[in-house]
Amino acid sequence: MIINLLAGLLGLAFVTLAKLNSVKKDFKVANQEFVTKKFFQDELIGIIMSVLVLLLMAITFTEWIAIKPQVANYVTIIFVLGGAVGSYTFLLFLGNSKKYIRKIIDEKTNIADNKTTTDDKP
Repeated sequence: MIINLLAGLLGLAFVTLAKLNSVKKDFKVANQEFVTKKFFQDELIGIIMSVLVLLLMAITFTEWIAIKPQVANYVTIIFVLGGAVGSYTFLLFLGNSKKYIRKIIDEKTNIADNKTTTDDKP
């Protein structure tokens, strides 16, 4: 079971680090300073919820096997996917970092668009 939980945590870590990289690029585009600690603070609820999903999967493991014994052959893969998909979903819907930087980019774009429109007028 420890291997399965570890596999799930690795799936979670993979998606979380991919999102961190994506958000970091967005901060660079917006000419904003990226702070890793702030990213994890903003995404903490989504990460904790993903870990809870993995724990729930581990707790209900015996029920899965009782219902469908063939599942036992794919448990590690299911945990990896549970960690990755859970992390992706919770970070997508509950994450604040991407929303924050997208708002800044939108504001800067609006300012630039208004300036361009003003400059075009005689």
